[in-house]
Amino acid sequence: MRLKLFVPLLLTLLFSLPAFADDKEDVNVDETRYLDLAPALVTNFGGPGRMKYIKAEVSLKVDSQDELRAVMHHKPLLRHTMVMLLTRQTDETVGSKEGKEKLRLEALAATQAMMEAEEGKPIIDDLLFSTFFVQR
Repeated sequence: MRLKLFVPLLLTLLFSLPAFADDKEDVNVDETRYLDLAPALVTNFGGPGRMKYIKAEVSLKVDSQDELRAVMHHKPLLRHTMVMLLTRQTDETVGSKEGKEKLRLEALAATQAMMEAEEGKPIIDDLLFSTFFVQR
């Protein structure tokens, strides 16, 4: 009786194994990696007068594990570059959607230039603001 139950189960498993096989040609491995410049960047901006602050969480996009390692190696310099850029902002540049997008592109260009100077190629494909808070 147990054999009658076991044989159909065994046949079902044997015929379903090809469905679980790992076919290397069909697997599309996405090499894109993201690195958060944690902790969040917090700095004052806007020059003299009342203190104003920016808090930004930044993620960097790279194409491979090797590039991720290079970016992680230069993380302190990348954070410094971002803090210096955020410090130079004004109410106008952080007060609108267009201004924030322009700042994002400027930050991407600055980090790519820094990585090119250090590694010989820009490495960073994109820069994203995960969060962006302004206190005036």
